[in-house]
Amino acid sequence: MIRAIVFIAFGLIFQTAAAQCTLTLSGHVNDIETKEHLSDAVIRIKELKITAITDKDGFYSFKGLCPGVYTLEVSHAGCVTAEKHIHLKTDLETDIDLSHAVTELQEVVIQGKASGAATPSAEVKGKALEATRGLSLAESIKKVSGVSMLQTGSNIYKPVIHGLHSNRVLILNNGVRQEGQQWGNEHAPEIDPFIANRISVIKGASAIRYGADAIGGVILVEPKLLRHDPGIDGEVNTALFSNNRMGVLSAMLEGNSERKPAFSWRVQGTVKRGGYAHTPNYWLANSANEEYNFSAAAGWKKQEWGTELFYSQFNTRLGIFAGSHIGNVTDLWNAILSKDPPDYIKNVGFSYNIDRPYQDIQHQLLKAKTWKNTGTIGRLNLVVSGQYNNRQEYDQKRFASSSNAPQLDLSIATGMAELVWDHFNTGDFRGTIGGSFMYQNNQYERRLFIPNYESTNTGLFVIEKWTKNKLDIEAGVRFDRKSIYNTTDNGAVRFYADRLFNNLSGNIGFNYRFTPAFRATVHASTAWRAPQVNELYADGLHHGAARIEKGNATLTPERANNIAANFIFSNSKWDIDAGIYHKEIDGFIFLEPTFPPELTIRGAFPAFRYTQTNARLSGLDFSAAYSFDAHFSSSLKASLLRAWDKTNKQWLIQMPADRYEAAVEYNFGNARKLNDTYIGINSTWVLQQTRVPATGNIEVPGTTVKQSDYLNPPPAYFLLGFEAGTKLKWKHNNVSFILAVTNLLNKAYRDYMNSFRYFSDEMGRNISLRIRIPFDIKHKHKS
Repeated sequence: MIRAIVFIAFGLIFQTAAAQCTLTLSGHVNDIETKEHLSDAVIRIKELKITAITDKDGFYSFKGLCPGVYTLEVSHAGCVTAEKHIHLKTDLETDIDLSHAVTELQEVVIQGKASGAATPSAEVKGKALEATRGLSLAESIKKVSGVSMLQTGSNIYKPVIHGLHSNRVLILNNGVRQEGQQWGNEHAPEIDPFIANRISVIKGASAIRYGADAIGGVILVEPKLLRHDPGIDGEVNTALFSNNRMGVLSAMLEGNSERKPAFSWRVQGTVKRGGYAHTPNYWLANSANEEYNFSAAAGWKKQEWGTELFYSQFNTRLGIFAGSHIGNVTDLWNAILSKDPPDYIKNVGFSYNIDRPYQDIQHQLLKAKTWKNTGTIGRLNLVVSGQYNNRQEYDQKRFASSSNAPQLDLSIATGMAELVWDHFNTGDFRGTIGGSFMYQNNQYERRLFIPNYESTNTGLFVIEKWTKNKLDIEAGVRFDRKSIYNTTDNGAVRFYADRLFNNLSGNIGFNYRFTPAFRATVHASTAWRAPQVNELYADGLHHGAARIEKGNATLTPERANNIAANFIFSNSKWDIDAGIYHKEIDGFIFLEPTFPPELTIRGAFPAFRYTQTNARLSGLDFSAAYSFDAHFSSSLKASLLRAWDKTNKQWLIQMPADRYEAAVEYNFGNARKLNDTYIGINSTWVLQQTRVPATGNIEVPGTTVKQSDYLNPPPAYFLLGFEAGTKLKWKHNNVSFILAVTNLLNKAYRDYMNSFRYFSDEMGRNISLRIRIPFDIKHKHKS
């Protein structure tokens, strides 16, 4: 079957027509209101990765183009970035109108790079997002410079930004702060990436608009706006993966009523099922997974006001690798120090069965948003939301008489309200003033790991942006007050004191456009984060991470002071983004391995405890892409981090190693039936993490020096990948195909950021095929 898929895909790729690439595309970029020609606007043909800049009369021109279907991305300082699709058959002159940001701010969550954002950010959308369909949220954004993954086996992935993760990275799901049992090194965000039309990454504590505790950064999972023109359309996405024989099917249907044009709606659902993953040498026993998700949205939009409802449900069952839950300390050490799992684990065959240990997780989100224009100068927004997260964890049964019930049952309910006023028609200023309130109630059943507790968080913020000529200045301040109370065990005994934290955060950023092609940003911020309940009070087995964790009730809040600079250059040949950052984090909280490992009724596990130090994190993010011509391009990325424990004068543990990526791509142009056909090779080189504490308190059998971890960091590794895609014209839609291969050479390796590196290798070669089929049921263009 795989050979047939490869044969068909290559057949599609190389069916290109010998077109004469002599066409010209030109026109003007205008202000939609004043009809003024806009100079220094940037027009980019996304498929060809070439760029033109308008002259003083707002005129642009591309020459030597092949016939085909193209997407123009048009941006200008102070305007909302726009896209326009064109069918190029002969020389074409087409004008493009841009809306000024002051009249459209309500539709924009963050600005793209060309809009003059004063904060370091990046986006995953379009073809790049399509190429990740079927993967987790963290896997979808790991190609962004400075972003890596924290893994637990082959099923659980968490995003890491500049070495920071979990509660230091805030995720917004359709404008709502994602809240669940997301604490710690495990527990991936319960979000279906298929709902996203764009995923934005804001690095560092820049976006205090969303919360002071996001000192690592913010990830915005943004669906596209509800349909505004009459008709019904949708799409079907499918993804097939060879390694664990996983299949994914997702469908979306949306519409707008011609009789009631103010009303729009959308429904979406995803199913996923995968079996045991395979390393280059053995199957990973009990690593199967299942996922069932759906969402629905409806909106009513008038000229002066509008309202929207959104509901989503995420359901997953995850098998935990059987080789990570071990019966005694001797076998645990043997598993950690040997190169392979024991024979009874690695000699299993393939299966879709999910046995103990496993996890069942459900997350529900309900959001209601209402907005109203406040005259001509702004808009008032009210968002009310509720979330319910339930996590059941099933340990291995050590005795036949053991209960079939989950050993841990955690439920957390969250209610939030946010009132925000955006002002955008006040001269050179625009900004946001608002407040938020959040209440949480956490309950557990059976064994204790995280206690029962209640929590509230109140925040107030002001953010202003000033734009003048080539300079943008953005500044903000935020106050937060967080309380944790009624912290009890199931004996209803309040054995932890109530905790109250409050403090200020602030940021300021500068963006200066030296030329239309080159700009620079400098950003400084100070933010704080209160210790989370797991860091304070965890006590027992962290099931998915397969380790014992102990909290520390004496922890104090973190204070992060950050400065960053980015230099961005973009012209018809080059796209370069180089960023440097430096963070001083006082009271940095982290998990420290401790000795000895612990033997419990559930098995033997490595032991860890939460501790605190003063830390310094400095790094470099670099990405560069070069287009040799309209067909051939290459790219290079690098992410480097240095994390230092200032108190103990040693390197910090569990920080990402240096990472380099390179890729080359060839675009064949467009043919009669095939568009956007490309083929590419990519590579990833991750160095060995040598910057770890030299000594610690771990007494490893067979060694005389106490180590800082149960296992030293694994060696460096180099991976090759392949990707090819095309769009097949079908009626008036394009069906897209993407064939990809990861770990092309089937390399056996282990990643330092995977907690299961103690027990197994990473996944081997994986061939995937993604197909996206858009369709129209009823379509009518507005006249």
